[in-house]
Amino acid sequence: MEAEENALPIEQEPLNGQLLQVNSATSVQPNVLLRTGVFTPVGRRTNASELKAMDLSQDLVHLEICQKEGYDTVSVKGQRLNVETDFKIWCGIVLVFSKYAYSSNIVKLSFGEFAKYCGYPSRRFDKNLRRQIGESLERIQSQSLTFRRKDAEKAVHTGMLLRAMYDGEEDVVELMADTTLWDLYNLDYQVLVSLRVLGKLPRAEVAQCLYLFFTSLPNNPHPVSFERLRERLRLETSKKEANRKIKTGIKKLEAIGYIKGGFMVRNGEQYYLIDQRYKKLNAAMASDT
Repeated sequence: MEAEENALPIEQEPLNGQLLQVNSATSVQPNVLLRTGVFTPVGRRTNASELKAMDLSQDLVHLEICQKEGYDTVSVKGQRLNVETDFKIWCGIVLVFSKYAYSSNIVKLSFGEFAKYCGYPSRRFDKNLRRQIGESLERIQSQSLTFRRKDAEKAVHTGMLLRAMYDGEEDVVELMADTTLWDLYNLDYQVLVSLRVLGKLPRAEVAQCLYLFFTSLPNNPHPVSFERLRERLRLETSKKEANRKIKTGIKKLEAIGYIKGGFMVRNGEQYYLIDQRYKKLNAAMASDT
């Protein structure tokens, strides 16, 4: 995927002392969603329409709605979201609400404007892209979030996106978010995701998901176990095959110049030790640009 340069610039709050310029090539994403298995590889054998449930209590218990209402259990249920398309559309959704500064939970805009927010160049604005975006919005809207209290008969059901509407005749997109979940879109700690890096990994969803996970880690991270990566990727395969796919994905990230590190084994489990991450692919992209 090629993104248009300097499209739709949006100033974000300083992150680590630096002001982030967000455009159709980059997106600031809530750190928690990158480290969870919300966006995963969806292979040919995966039943994409099957509803999957996942416990996100540990990751989302700090949301304002949990702190205010005392919810200590959070789960998400919906269709599998892929990283190839669905993550790009989610980036566009976050960018839209950032653009309008959360002044309204309903935003209506043209298809072309929304597609740019998702990082698609204007030459891609065709019937096929409209279909892909429409299907992706349906999958994202299917994500049902449930907040509960273990010691009380109290719960609330909402979603990552309350409503998504696309009118082909009017060529407009309308998005509706739950205002009680603004901090899901705008958590305190966010990371800058490069859609250009994802574009360097076509049809390599394992490597793309690994990139999202690795970019969310703090500086000088501890060695990452393959067990943690298997949990993040939610691969529906054997442990041996999952480990093989993980290693192949990491090597692809090394090949495009994003990451440098080494593999190690400890107590029978494989680990990856990160030495350096080149968040803008400085080491590899110089020869490509």
